[in-house]
Amino acid sequence: MCRTTAAGPPPAIPGPVGPRTGTPCPSIDRGGNANVFARSMTARTLLAATVGAVVLAGSGAAAASSPQKPPPPKPPPTGAPATAILPTVREAAEGLPGHTVYRPADLKALRKDSLPVIVYGNGACATSNLEGITFLTGLASQGYIVVANGGLDEFPVPSTPQDTIAHPEALLAAAHWATESKQARKQFDGRADTTRVGVLGHSCGGVEALAAGTDPIVDAVAGFNTGYLPEPAFGGYGRDRLAGLHTPTLLVNGGPDDVAYQNSIDNYALLNVPAALVGDAAAGHTGLIAGLEATKGWQVAADWFDYILRGDQAAGARFAGPGCGLCGENGWTVESKGLPL
Repeated sequence: MCRTTAAGPPPAIPGPVGPRTGTPCPSIDRGGNANVFARSMTARTLLAATVGAVVLAGSGAAAASSPQKPPPPKPPPTGAPATAILPTVREAAEGLPGHTVYRPADLKALRKDSLPVIVYGNGACATSNLEGITFLTGLASQGYIVVANGGLDEFPVPSTPQDTIAHPEALLAAAHWATESKQARKQFDGRADTTRVGVLGHSCGGVEALAAGTDPIVDAVAGFNTGYLPEPAFGGYGRDRLAGLHTPTLLVNGGPDDVAYQNSIDNYALLNVPAALVGDAAAGHTGLIAGLEATKGWQVAADWFDYILRGDQAAGARFAGPGCGLCGENGWTVESKGLPL
């Protein structure tokens, strides 16, 4: 199924409510084999299990006004890998505790300033990224520097809906670190494209990504199996925040068995920015991140960021236009609005 419909930032939004909770603990190819959005130049303030138990389903979302055309995409960075499959490494983020880096292994083989930065929020807003290791490695293999919440050796810890709090500030801290710090410049050998930043997250981590997506440093947003609930949750985050998004936004769900299925549909209807809503009926709530559909998950994430961050029109045609490459492919359903091709 494919439906295409032929948007600007409103007022500032208040911050989250509630303290941080939870107890911190101690090269994939397209076949799935593993190898073990305009920014401001003013100073910005750094903002700092799986939520299957939480029914992230909502209804009654109002239809959004027709999105306005966004500014033209930035031109592709010089030397950016397009569809190359790159070996990757997973390592600590030097100087940024509580975060893990997934990146191409051989940085010297790549050009300076060629790798866009993606920051990732885990399901359950957890401080461990181990569940998404295949997904994150796959995305990094497409020529991205991915900085995920959670330290290198942190393991998942139990949590309940009542103590699950979203922390978009942790994603923004990672974005500022990767694009501004001397430690990151050294760690990435100058290969990070510090002008192109995407935020990405799964489930509660998708709420973190949507919340962080209102910050000027962000150039693209993607949320898997997620969306704001009808009533504010996870520390006071509600659907009014969708009005603050200023860049193209992708929402992905895992079909009717995904507890966030209706929620993603309702959030998409409220978006006033160029957007796409993509579904995989076979995936459920976690399959695109940590299950049998994980390869499809990182591929669609890579296509989205290739399109928005790199201006790759072929990747964009996967989501919009008469060709809509994902439409009907491998069980995908696609709806889009305001996406230029």
